[in-house]
Amino acid sequence: MPNTPTESASATHVTRDGHPFLTFGGCNYLGLAHNPEVIAAAQAALTTFGLSTSASRQTTGNAQPHSDLETTLANFTGFDDALLVPDGYTANLAALQGLAAIGINHAVIDARAHASLKDAANLAQMTIHTYDHLNPTHAHQILATLDTPAVVLTDAVFTTDGDLAPLQELLSNISHHILLIDDCHGFTVLGNQGRGTANHFNLTHPNLMMTTTLVKGLGSAGGVVLGSPNLVAASRDHSTAYICTTPASPALAAAASTALSLLQTQPSIHAQLLDNINNTRAMLRSHGIQTHNHPTPIFAFTLGEESDMLRIEHALLDEHIILPLMQYPNGPAPTYFRLSINASHTKAHIDLLDQALTHALKAQPA
Repeated sequence: MPNTPTESASATHVTRDGHPFLTFGGCNYLGLAHNPEVIAAAQAALTTFGLSTSASRQTTGNAQPHSDLETTLANFTGFDDALLVPDGYTANLAALQGLAAIGINHAVIDARAHASLKDAANLAQMTIHTYDHLNPTHAHQILATLDTPAVVLTDAVFTTDGDLAPLQELLSNISHHILLIDDCHGFTVLGNQGRGTANHFNLTHPNLMMTTTLVKGLGSAGGVVLGSPNLVAASRDHSTAYICTTPASPALAAAASTALSLLQTQPSIHAQLLDNINNTRAMLRSHGIQTHNHPTPIFAFTLGEESDMLRIEHALLDEHIILPLMQYPNGPAPTYFRLSINASHTKAHIDLLDQALTHALKAQPA
């Protein structure tokens, strides 16, 4: 069932093999991928621009929605400049190719950082140094051994379990080095109205960069590199991940701009997400499941042995509920549940999952 193609979808339900399922997977954190205003914005842009610009932005493929979105994203997040690229994976490559071009040759990476950060550092031909997960002291010890500037790389919110990176500590005494945070799971979730993890911690620094995706929070597609003008310009001028790629469709850029506008003008969307996070945390703890205390919508956990979890997953599927059992890298165990809540889920949805978990756990063999 996990790999069965979805035949139709809303923010909270999918249809597979002709049957509807309440789902707690994916990353559509604000539910905006299915918002009527967002979809209408995409449809209007499709009429104007078609499906694709069919060329890189450095040639003939730069459409007005791309430029408009860059300005809006920079203003919203509080960074000076923004560069729109095809997706979040490409954003990390574009950022690191730009840094390599201006002489940053060392990457100091959290041991459990997303694979895209590690791949980007490798492809940018940087020397990689790994620091212990969530250990800023170890990161600074490595920096102290380097005689040239480096970039420190970390997820802001870790993709598998929702943990927060110690960004304040990492940024302290950063000196001539750079801190780049991949905020794919913090943007639109943390901070004032979802401005991101840097805003959540009230961080500003000329050597602070952020990358993120437009998929997980805004329900669209594309990636972005944010930072000071000189650091973003390095990616714009030197990164083949930007120069040699066709951007996300103008329709998706227009949709992302509308989604960002809704996030700012309808504070109830973000507030509902935070309520759902709190209610989900309380529900899981009522079952004895340990959870983090962060206001992030990702909950990763195990329930007994792998065979137990497979039985629980199938028991929930029998009740038409999808709680994904994962083997994604850097999780809390080789196999684990990853529950994702979004703003479109209701208290009734969480209650249904609560009841289904109660039934599944009671039926667990002694």
